[in-house]
Amino acid sequence: MLHGKHFQNGSDTLVIVFQNAGKPLNDAIPAIFNQEINQKQVALMHERYTWIKFAERVKAADYLFIKDHFSSVYGWYLIDSGKFIHEKLNVELTKFIQKYRYKRVIAFGSSKGGTGALLYGLLNPLVTDVFSLVPQIHVADYINILCPTEKSLFFADNTIFEEQVNEVFYSAPLYAEISPTTLYFYTGLEDIQFSALLTYRHFLQEKGIKSQLFLNRSNERHTRLVNQYTPFIFGVLEDMIYRETKRTSEHAVQIGVDSYILKAD
Repeated sequence: MLHGKHFQNGSDTLVIVFQNAGKPLNDAIPAIFNQEINQKQVALMHERYTWIKFAERVKAADYLFIKDHFSSVYGWYLIDSGKFIHEKLNVELTKFIQKYRYKRVIAFGSSKGGTGALLYGLLNPLVTDVFSLVPQIHVADYINILCPTEKSLFFADNTIFEEQVNEVFYSAPLYAEISPTTLYFYTGLEDIQFSALLTYRHFLQEKGIKSQLFLNRSNERHTRLVNQYTPFIFGVLEDMIYRETKRTSEHAVQIGVDSYILKAD
């Protein structure tokens, strides 16, 4: 279940990179639904890892790039054709971290990868830091916008399961044991789930879970909030690896104890 690429640089810090969907996979959803593309072809699409260039440049950490080939397309590291998989995947992730004796583990990703990073940051006490970019807090809402006709690929026509997926970040078992994980979120005013993320952060605060928010004030939407701001993203991630703040301060200004705004270009 835990598949991907492991880059070892001899570090005791691991960055887990949860993959975003990417345009080829999103464009292929109707053809997959109509069985015009087989799973071997889908598997090849999952070989196109994002964020590889960062890993090649910053070798102060090891990296685990995890595939999300579930539900015939992908599954937010959460679901596979009408069933939850996160508990089983988390067990395998724990075994991996323990096998290589990592002392610090940073979960990182954008969009559905941001959802995965957040999910396992909450689930796994071995994850010490999370950097979640434009995540989907309500996954089913996003699927219903992305591919309403083909959503049975993910939910197997189970409306009860669909609702459970949509509210997974509000489910009590996820907070049975609150770990001291450091949570960083990045979003923009025009992201599709901007309001959902703000509401969720209030929910976390009520549970005594602190998080930091980086806010982009531009008019960019979901994908471009990531693609057009990689220097900022790389800077924050590199600072997390080195436990520094100098790169972050080049791109963002702190405006409160738990919030930053990006500087204008």
